[in-house]
Amino acid sequence: MSILSIRILLFILILIGIFIVFKAIKLFKNAFNGVKLLTLPYNDNLGHFTVSKSGIYAIWHKGPLFKKTPLAKFRPNISSTSTGKEIKLYHSILSPRSSNLQTGGVELFTFRAEVGHYELKLVPGSSTSRFQAMIGGAMPMADIDLSRYFVEVKESQSQMLTILAIPLLLLGIVSIIGGLVIGLLDLLQKS
Repeated sequence: MSILSIRILLFILILIGIFIVFKAIKLFKNAFNGVKLLTLPYNDNLGHFTVSKSGIYAIWHKGPLFKKTPLAKFRPNISSTSTGKEIKLYHSILSPRSSNLQTGGVELFTFRAEVGHYELKLVPGSSTSRFQAMIGGAMPMADIDLSRYFVEVKESQSQMLTILAIPLLLLGIVSIIGGLVIGLLDLLQKS
């Protein structure tokens, strides 16, 4: 193989790595930045939203950071307003989190919804595991001000795609660094 062919292959490897990193970042971004369909304060307990495109959606909890939350007191319940059928909610595997240093959010549940109108109710129960509820109950923090906490329904993506983004990102970074390092070693060797 000629030196020119090796250099072209290394350049292509770097370009492929950049493309893979771009796609992985886009997958991560989709897990956090879906279109909001509903923002419901915990005080209201009932909200309606419309799904215009069938797909995966997520329920997020938003509120102030470093404060006790109402997650152990309420759980969401979603039903179709036309059929009355309850939508099955799945606990978020990765529980993506976002923060702006004053308020934070965490993905609690995901669900699949068809086009239609839906109703979200906050019913007594827990949105956390027993262990998380026990830890939260043991923490000595001030009472919960429900007016500062919200539940959001957002567009999302399959959690498998979010999990896939991790090895894709690593593969892209390794491709870029590998192409640069091997290219530099080749240049140094020829000098």
